[in-house]
Amino acid sequence: MAYKVEGDYFEACNCEVSCPCIYMKPGTEDVCDAFLLWHISHGAKDGVTLDGLNVALAVHSPKLMTDGNWTVALYLDERATPEQGEALGAIFSGGAGGHLGNFAPLIGTVAGVSTAPIAFVSEDGSRSVKVGNELEVRIAAMPDEPTIADAPAAVVTQPLRQARSEKVAYRGTWTAEFSGRNAFITEFAYEG
Repeated sequence: MAYKVEGDYFEACNCEVSCPCIYMKPGTEDVCDAFLLWHISHGAKDGVTLDGLNVALAVHSPKLMTDGNWTVALYLDERATPEQGEALGAIFSGGAGGHLGNFAPLIGTVAGVSTAPIAFVSEDGSRSVKVGNELEVRIAAMPDEPTIADAPAAVVTQPLRQARSEKVAYRGTWTAEFSGRNAFITEFAYEG
């Protein structure tokens, strides 16, 4: 199950300030709703090329994410072939190991793995994604892009650039809607 993928990453969550969860501290709300979004620039798993594909993960967890019992919904780019979809599912569920495999034991319920049209846009310091009719996320970089490095519970190993959500609307397994909350932008590189 050899793979290597890299590209653009951003996330938004309902924490009022920079997410304390990445330091294994309780979030600022009673529950954590986080939306993780990847655009693969280059990558492959077992010889299956994944260039240009997108993935989204919706996470609903207790206030202290390290308590586990997460409910997650994984969305795979509908443009993926069956082989690519299988590879994406293995990598981004943590099933293929590597850095994301560290988070798999925290998942209590997989609400679904589905394909959807995923439109990922990166321009002028902002990021946006639309996942079918279920998820829309827009974030903007903050002035001077404050950077956070070496966060022990971050989904990526690269330094995070602090951002702010402009709109988050999820109407999937649960509902969430907020703006003006925490967001991060960075690049990602995973292998396993």
